[in-house]
Amino acid sequence: MASVSIIKAFILAVFLAAVVVSAQEPSLAPAPAPDAGAAFSLPVSGALIGTSLLMSLFAVLRH
Repeated sequence: MASVSIIKAFILAVFLAAVVVSAQEPSLAPAPAPDAGAAFSLPVSGALIGTSLLMSLFAVLRH
């Protein structure tokens, strides 16, 4: 019986995995559809931004 070292078996497995992956045809995933009416949506609430601006203005005027 032929003796195969673990390193040779590992190298063969990595080589075969690389061959299988490179043989697959790459295809790009389609882009997701944009949300309707989301052109000017803010990730942060407008009230939070307004409150922050008012607090900053108050701090500047108080100093």
